[in-house]
Amino acid sequence: METARKEEYYSRKHRNVLFIILCVAVIAAAFIISLSVGFYNISFTDCIGAVIDHITGNVSDERVDDVIWNTRLPIALFAVICGAALSAGGAVMQTVLRNPLADPYTMGISSGASLGASLSIILGITLIPGLASNIALILMAFVFSLIPVMVILIFTTKRKTTPTKIILIGIAVMYMFSAITSLLMVTASEESLAEVYTWNIGSLATVTWSSLPIPLIATVLGLSFLMINNRTINTLIAGNNCAQSLGVNPKRTTLVLMVIISLMTASVVCYSGTIGFIGLVGPHIARIFVGSESRHLIPASAAFGALFLLCANTIARVAGDFGLPVGVICAIIGGPLFIIILVKMRKKVWR
Repeated sequence: METARKEEYYSRKHRNVLFIILCVAVIAAAFIISLSVGFYNISFTDCIGAVIDHITGNVSDERVDDVIWNTRLPIALFAVICGAALSAGGAVMQTVLRNPLADPYTMGISSGASLGASLSIILGITLIPGLASNIALILMAFVFSLIPVMVILIFTTKRKTTPTKIILIGIAVMYMFSAITSLLMVTASEESLAEVYTWNIGSLATVTWSSLPIPLIATVLGLSFLMINNRTINTLIAGNNCAQSLGVNPKRTTLVLMVIISLMTASVVCYSGTIGFIGLVGPHIARIFVGSESRHLIPASAAFGALFLLCANTIARVAGDFGLPVGVICAIIGGPLFIIILVKMRKKVWR
């Protein structure tokens, strides 16, 4: 009996690792495809050749080099970073709050970032005078995205707060910020209104090489922290009483994890806008294949989220006459997919 259990455990472990490796391999293939797909078609070999030529300094075609190196490559890299951050954050949020509907936006991060961006675009408000408009917008979105989190932290540190109350506080703050943003949009000019609308939907069109360092550092450090503390995260699934019996302070652990996820999410949202369903669908699909153990769930969610957003952005680039914001494609694919998951999945898949 003991031998059979060990064999089953290692077999499941190997399947989990295989799923993560498979996702990474498909990401590599999708990455190359994303460089070649667009209104200006470039073959796979030319894409790889353009990257190699740029690195070696032997650029033969300036146009291809500009399209691949300055436009599609940073966007593809950002899609991988953003998808990984949102999906891994969603997996941990669902575990910590013990709610399958939780995601990184549950705390109101997206609505806060939207309000900050709207204030910058419509009213021209900036936290530091003299900054360029694009940098001022990113800074405003980042700072305002953390305000709802600060509100939640204030409530949770002073009072005994359950996961349900945390979610409800986040929803309340989200609606308040969304109402202010709507009020600003009513008074905005047509040009500003279009920019705010595009930002709220979520788009990677404005991503450049300068957009990568902060999200990359925040995501790598955040994922590393979550992986190091994967056993502590697992204890929260069984409830606060069980976590305390195992020597874990559930309140402090929850607050620390929420801060880490908030910083990860804010670092990508301030550049991309609100891209929905990544942090909601990604973890659920990963759970179906690897289960709920955080050691495998976090990297699996990150890998699938990166793949999902990378493929969605590739589709968005050629959809319609001039392309679509990637947030639209994520919603079109993610919405029905999430409904299918909810209908077909068993309760023990999430628990």
